[in-house]
Amino acid sequence: MGWAAGFLDGEGCIRVCKRDPGGDANFIYSLEVTITQNCLETLEHFKNCLGIQSSIYVYPCRGNLRSTVYGLTYRCSKACAVLELLEPHLVRKRREAKVGIEFAKRASFARIGKRRHPPEEIALREDYYQLLRALKVRGPGVVI
Repeated sequence: MGWAAGFLDGEGCIRVCKRDPGGDANFIYSLEVTITQNCLETLEHFKNCLGIQSSIYVYPCRGNLRSTVYGLTYRCSKACAVLELLEPHLVRKRREAKVGIEFAKRASFARIGKRRHPPEEIALREDYYQLLRALKVRGPGVVI
């Protein structure tokens, strides 16, 4: 787990993603753990080390990209599982991982269709979204 945690510390991103589905629907908030890399084999090795499967997306060469880039993204409960496994071994992203795990435990990932979430659920999700954003701006040593 130490290697995987170090890899996530250096190459990964932990965030609460906020998407606008349009119309009168709620914003969609999801916990995400993403690693992008130009070596597909390394991302496959990361997945195998953790034993938690997810898709790897391919971003072909174009524009400023000189080589193909691959992205491994875990969302929601799988992202939480990754963070729970790696959090004890993380250094730089440990605080982000703790906040991500807390978000996953407190917010519901259940879809409720087009019905709106109660205001307190929306406020909770927005608070975690802003907290993780603040950690990225201020850095890991910040106590909020």
